[in-house]
This record gives sequence, C-alpha cells and structure tokens, in this order.
Amino acid sequence: MKEHEMTHNVSSACFSSSPFHSSPVRKLLLILILFFSVGSESAATAADDLTAQSGTSLHILANIDGTDQLHISHRAVRWKHGSWAWPTHVEINGQPWSPRQQQTLQVGSDSPFVQSHIRLAGATINKIQGRGQVRLGYDANGLIVRFDDEGHNGSARYEVLITFADQICKQSKQMIQDLTSETGLPPKPLELNIQTKIDGADAIHIDSDKVKWTHYESSWPRKVSLNDRNWDPYAEPVFKPESKGIFIPAGLNLSAAELVEKKGRGAVQLLKSDDRLTIRFDDRHAPGSDHYTARVRIPISQLWPVEIRCDLPQHVVGASLTVVRYEKDKKRPTIIPGQHVFDHLGRTVIALPAGSYRFEVQHQPRPQVLVALKSSRVEVGSATTVRLQSIQIPTPKLAVQGFRRLELTQLGIRSILPTGAVSWKRNAQAENVSLVLSKDESYRIRVFGSNEYAQVALWKELKTNEIRRIQETAETMVRSSFGWQSESLPPVAAGVKLDFPDSQYEFPITNNSLFLTNRRFLKLGYWFQIKNGRKVVFHPRGYVLPQPPTDHLFELGGPLVGRASAAILTNENLGSPNARQLWTDICLMDPQGHILDPQKSSIDWNWEVQMRDGAAPPKPPLTQEDVQRLGNVTDTVLLKARYQLDQPAELVLSPERFIARKSKRVSTTSPAYMNWRTSAYLAKVERSLSEIASEREIPLNPSYCVKLTWWLNGGAVGGHGGTTMPLSGMTGDFNWFKHPWAISHELLHGFGYGHDEDMNRTDRVIQKRFLEHKWFVADHPNHVPEFLLQPNADLTEFVPGKPVDLLNLIDLERDTLSGEWKLKNGVLFTPTSSGGRLKLPVEAPASYELLMVVTRLKGRDTLGLEIVAGEKNNGTMLALDGWLGRACGLHFLDGRGGDQNDSTYQGGVFPDQKEHTIQCRVTPESVEVDVDDNRIIDWHGDPKRFRHSSDSAATRGRELFLAETKNVSYRISKIQLRTIKSPE
Repeated sequence: MKEHEMTHNVSSACFSSSPFHSSPVRKLLLILILFFSVGSESAATAADDLTAQSGTSLHILANIDGTDQLHISHRAVRWKHGSWAWPTHVEINGQPWSPRQQQTLQVGSDSPFVQSHIRLAGATINKIQGRGQVRLGYDANGLIVRFDDEGHNGSARYEVLITFADQICKQSKQMIQDLTSETGLPPKPLELNIQTKIDGADAIHIDSDKVKWTHYESSWPRKVSLNDRNWDPYAEPVFKPESKGIFIPAGLNLSAAELVEKKGRGAVQLLKSDDRLTIRFDDRHAPGSDHYTARVRIPISQLWPVEIRCDLPQHVVGASLTVVRYEKDKKRPTIIPGQHVFDHLGRTVIALPAGSYRFEVQHQPRPQVLVALKSSRVEVGSATTVRLQSIQIPTPKLAVQGFRRLELTQLGIRSILPTGAVSWKRNAQAENVSLVLSKDESYRIRVFGSNEYAQVALWKELKTNEIRRIQETAETMVRSSFGWQSESLPPVAAGVKLDFPDSQYEFPITNNSLFLTNRRFLKLGYWFQIKNGRKVVFHPRGYVLPQPPTDHLFELGGPLVGRASAAILTNENLGSPNARQLWTDICLMDPQGHILDPQKSSIDWNWEVQMRDGAAPPKPPLTQEDVQRLGNVTDTVLLKARYQLDQPAELVLSPERFIARKSKRVSTTSPAYMNWRTSAYLAKVERSLSEIASEREIPLNPSYCVKLTWWLNGGAVGGHGGTTMPLSGMTGDFNWFKHPWAISHELLHGFGYGHDEDMNRTDRVIQKRFLEHKWFVADHPNHVPEFLLQPNADLTEFVPGKPVDLLNLIDLERDTLSGEWKLKNGVLFTPTSSGGRLKLPVEAPASYELLMVVTRLKGRDTLGLEIVAGEKNNGTMLALDGWLGRACGLHFLDGRGGDQNDSTYQGGVFPDQKEHTIQCRVTPESVEVDVDDNRIIDWHGDPKRFRHSSDSAATRGRELFLAETKNVSYRISKIQLRTIKSPE
C-alpha cells in the first residue's frame, strides 16, 4: 500500500502519435513522471535517469530494519540510526553508501545532492517500495526523511523518490513552452474516447506506459473503439500504446480530468488516482448487454509554485498541510494527495495547476496548544504566496444564560475536510489551552463545559473573535435532568457516559444535576453504586431529545427484570459447514431498555444453561438427535443466573424466541430485548445499501429487500436478497455510526460483485462515506437519524389495519420444527412426504386476520393452521381438507375431532390444483374462516373450550404454526397477518 502520495497526479490518455514524439518534449515528460507518479512503474523506471538530473530530485534505496533518519541539506546527507540493525545496500541517486562506516556524505559545490536554488520546503516524498511508514520532517539544518520499519521481522527494501516543487514547476513551464512552440498555439485539452458494449462490469486503466482492460462480471467485450482504433480486450487485455501507434503523454494534470460525455443504461464513472486514470462501466443490474460511451477530457496545464507561510513558525514546524481544490459542479472538494510539511521557518511549497484552493494546517504541537489555521479561497493562476496570519487566543470563556462560573473542559475545532478535527481535553498536563487561529475566519467548534451542577455540550459555528467568549442562550438548548425511578436501589454515587458522533463525555450525576445541549440525538449509558460498594453499569442506548427550548428527564434505575433468549445456530468453526450450536443469553434490564453490562459491573454475575428434563445440555456440535431433543428451545431449555446487589438473587428463565424485525429494506430476527442493538444494526445496513446505490449511480429497485440472518461463525456470506452475518457483530455493537464488519462487502455480493479489486474499491468507498456521515452528523446537531427505531418499541409492533408479510420473515433453519419445508422466490412449499410443522415468526395480537393463498400440489389430506385466542392464549388447530379431504374444522374443540364438533364443515376446500384464498379471522370470542369468499366456519364461544391434539406440543405464548400430514404437499404463495379491532 502506498503510504504517501504526491501533490498532483499525472494522468495518461491515448492520443495519436504527433506531435508528442519530439525529443525535448519526451525528455520533459519523462522528468515529470518522477514527480507525478507515486509508487508507479513509471516512477521506478524513470528513476534510472536521475543521475542526469543531478541536484533536482533524490532517489533513495535502502534495506531498513527498525527506525532510521536521513538528514538532507544542500551540501550533505547524514544518516542517524535508531533501532535494530543498521541499514544496508543504501544508494542515493545511484551512489552506493554505507552509513554504518560513514554516517555523513559531504559533496562539493559542483555536484550537490540538492542544487542551491531549490527550496527544501518544497519537498514531496513518494514511497515506491517499503512495508512501513516514510515521513518528511524538518529541522534548522534541512530536510529529514524518517523510516519506520518497527513491528516487522527482519529488514525490508525501501525505495523513495523526493522531488521539489520549484523544479517541477520549472519543468512544467518548459513543457508548455515546447508544446506551444511546435504549433504556435497553446496546447489544447486532450481527449480519450471509448465506445463498446458492456455485459456485466468492466474497467479500462490508462497508465503512462500501458493500457489495461479489467473484466469483473458476465461476458467480456470483444470489440472496443479506443480513439477510433479497434481493440479486442479478451485477446489482448494489456498493450503498450506505442505498439498500436498511439502515444500516451505523461505530465498531465489528472485531477482536472473530466468525464464530458457518457452513455449507457448503467453507471459510467471516471476514477482518478495518483498514477492512473480508470473508467468504470457497470451493467450488472440488467440482463444482456448495452452500448456504452465514455469521453474524457484532460487539460494540459502549467503547474505554479504556491508558497504557504505561517507567521508563527514555532507552532507549525513539522506539521502537515492540507490542500483542497474546489471544482465546478462538484459537491465535495477534491483533496490534493501528498505529504507537504512546514519547515522550521514555517514554510512549505507546493506545485499546483490553476484553480480555486483552500489551505489548512491542524496541529497540536503541545498538549496545551491547538493550531487550526486555514485560508479563504485562493485563486491560483501564477506563482502565489499564501500567508496564514494567525492570532493567539487563551482558554476561551463559556457563557450560557442563567448558568454562572462555567469552565471549559473540552474543545474541538473541525477541519475543512469532510472528516477530522483537532481537539483538547482538560487534564493534569493541559489544564488550559492556547488556540492559534486564522484571523477573520469561521470555525465549526465543539465545546464542553461545567460548573458545580450543570454540564454543557454545544456545537456551533463562530468567527475567530467570537471564540474568545463562547456565548449561548438557554432557548437554543434542551435542559435535561436525571431522575431515579421508584423501586430503584438508592445510589450513593452515579454517573452517565454520553456518546456523540465526534466525542464522548462522562460526568457524575445527582438528583440536582442538569445537562444542556443543542444536540437532538445522542447515546447514553449510566452506572450507579449502592452503599455496600457494588457497582452496576448499563450499556448505552440512543435517545432523541425534543426540540429546544424544552425540559427533558432521563429516567434511570427502576426495578430490574431478567430477560433471556436461545436459538440453534450454525457454527462452521466446529468443523463442518452444517455444524450447529445452542446459543443462549441472559441479562438484567431496566425499564428504559438499558441492558446491564456484567463485565463492568461488580455484582458477582454468573449463569448457566439447564434442560427442563434435568439432563445436561448437549455440547456442540449438535447431532440430529440433540436438535430433536432440544426441539423448541423455549420449551426445553432453562437459563439460570445468580448475582448480588443489596441481597443475593437468582433468575430462572425460559428463553424467549427471536422475534421478527424489519426496516425499510431489511428484515431479520433477533432477541426480543435487544431493540437498540438491532435498530442500530439495521440502520447501518440501510445506510450501506443507500451508499452502494449512490456509488453505483443506479437507484435501488423499490422492491429490493435483504433478508439478514445470523450464525456463530467469524466470517460472513452474502448473495442476492440474503446475507448471513456473525451474531456477535450485532449483539456486541452499540455504536450508531461505525460500519459493521464486512456488511457492505456482503451486500455487494447481492449486486453481482465478485472478489476483485472493483469490489474492494467500492467497499472502501462505502466505509469512507460512513466516516464522512459521522462527521456530517457532528456538524449538524439538529440531525435525527432517518432510520431510528425507538428502543422501547417492539420493532414488529402491528399497526391496526396494516398487513404484515410473514413469508418474508420466515427463516427455515430457525422456524422449522419438523419436515423439509422449502422457500423458493418468496413461495413456501410444504414437505412432500414426511409431514411437518413450521413456526410462523409472529406473536398474534388479541384480534387478528390471517390471509393465505394456497395451492394443493399432491395428495389429499390436512393442511393445519395452529391458532391462539383469548387472554389465556388458548390454542387449537384449524384443519383444512382433513380426513382425506372430507371435512374441515377446529380440531379438538371440546375434546372432539374437527370432523365431529360445533365447528365442523363437511367437505374439502382444495378440490383441484388451483390457488385458493383462505381468510381466518380470530377474536377473543370467535373464529371465522372463509375460502374464496365462502364462509366455511363461523364459530362463537369461549376459547377455553380449545384443546391441542395429543401429538402436538403446546403452543407457547401467542405463537402460530403451520402443520401438514404425510403424503400431501401444498404451495403457499402468501401469508399475511393483520391486526383488527377487537369486539367491545
């Protein structure tokens, strides 16, 4: 991986040969490659000619083991060894050197390493080869190159190229003059025109010495028009331009390349890097192929020396300069890559093409000093000097109306970049802070402060002079207090931990504590200690605060209740792809949905798994007999926990089943009490899908959905419509903004991406945008997450009148109790010969309507629907086409079969192999069943009369089940449940 990149990029493009074959132009272009190509083959090749450019650049080779420094001045180079072995096989500009034998090389004025007119402050370093970091620095004597190979065994070969802005600009000027002298006109922008048919995904990479086609998905294109020249990428994926009579000039300003024309039903994208131009075609979303066009225009522009000067050099020596360029019609500024460092005089020089720029340095030279200097927009079109005029501000004062003696405790100053900030936190080494800021600029800041009873967290934008005294009115903030619910153990001490996008804030609380903020969304965790010294710590969950100005109460504590969950999940780590394991969890939870953190609490928490029948729980991997023995784990497993708060206590709980959850495009199941963690995870999956669509430039199909399932593996798998992730990634995730491990990678599989560089690049873009989103939220304190699901609400809570698609929520591995059920393209097929039983992923409301569309495929016998009614959760089976198709009814009503009780319907309902619609309407006092608008059952009475058949396990809670007898088979294309109004 390249650690350092140059200030400007050299693009390559394909053009007809004339006029670039002239000798002086080719020589100049070769020299420019040395500056513009970072870690590329071009740079390594051109470095062989460095000896002919004595004193204008430095090509360094060395075997490094540990840490080393190379000090460079205009007349000498000196090696300073740090740790481990001395460097070997050292060369500078082709000259061998043994630093261990001769630590300093003195050279005469006739052949200096760096010519005297070149400013060392304009140095930029490119790491062509090397596994560790290589960084620039300065001292009063000159330039320092720091090698860091710590953390690796043995030595490694390093190759770096140092170029200087003054020389690059001189060569650029000469190139423009030579091109102009040949034609008498300024050089015109160069164009690259590609036309082809794409089926899947492809990319063309343009380098200074080669053109390469990369195919990712589906069929290869066999005919490409490249600047009106035919090319078969399948037969010849790589070619040298000269071999086809095409010359690719180097020295172009890649960052100014534009995609001026694109055609095709999918995405056409231009990607620019330090040493390559890439055009991507993405046709994965549609079958067959389509014609695509991409036309890229690359201007030939002169580079100008831009010197950045700071009037307080002691605060910026060794600090890095950030450069961004603002381009027309671009939402985000372009970040100019490369490492540009201020010397001991507070100067750095960079070579830039004409354009609009801003410059910034964010630095913390000492714990009590924050440097945040930046320029306004600077138009570069000639040699330019930018002066960063600074003022120093002592620790700012914080003033909030109605709150006296507030002291600053934290301060953050945002970068002009989409991410990042420089920050200070009060501690013993930095009780105060001195700010070095630019005059007459605006800054986005984060400030925390406190007095004896109030805490303030504030985000706002201020002018430089306004930062001396940061003022805010109470009307712009929410005023929160903290209260302990009744039945709480009285705490002797307590505190909260608040998580914000860009920071964390912890403080102790009492009943009189106040917290003021202008931020709407935050995460809060808390702890309390009781008089016997035991400490209870709770995991955080999200809160949305009301619009200011208003008061808000954080209710803490309260009676703690036990919750438990269990499931049988796959775990390939046990040695087989189908190996399964019993997963269990038990916890304590407060009334607000905060879950206890047993690892950070001191309550002697320990727990174990038991079986109801007294036998030992089966050990993983589970055999088929183990799985059958466990059956419905909510009926066969017990979880027991022991702990101590004020008194020893014990929990013995039956585990709850996973419940169905759904966001806009993602469905899953999870433990019923893990609302916050599930909502956070689903929100991030939604964000990944949104970012994938944005990067691919192809909107998501409105019906596109992802079914998210869990296993106990460390890895993950993804494909069309389904993704399986490690359960630990959700149960242990409390961070709203962090990109879940591997989620975008697996989701990309669902869009046709294979394991290639195109997938890796897209995955990196998604993760980068996650980071940018975090800082975007930090900059907008009024932001409320779009996908936030209230943690206290059941994510599957029914909305009266709105149907819930149960087919979309079924997980056969989790829900199958017996038989081989199948799901294909959203259609459920019952077992073909063995009979079976399947749990529906829902808990029925008090009154509900179940709609099914069913086709009989084979045989003639019972399709059963186990229903539940009444406050006591009494259950029975609705038998359809039972008794070899002769009757339907509520089985074992009053202890009698469904073919001989008050509900019996004489006759079958599936006489043919066509679709039939079943509508079952259940209230606490009735069951009504219609088949194709024909009422077959109209029963009213007390559901206590219901009974389960002897061969059917008792229904737990308000769960619903499907069942089927042997030697029949049904196709079920719809299962919907709708909450209805209960009768008065």
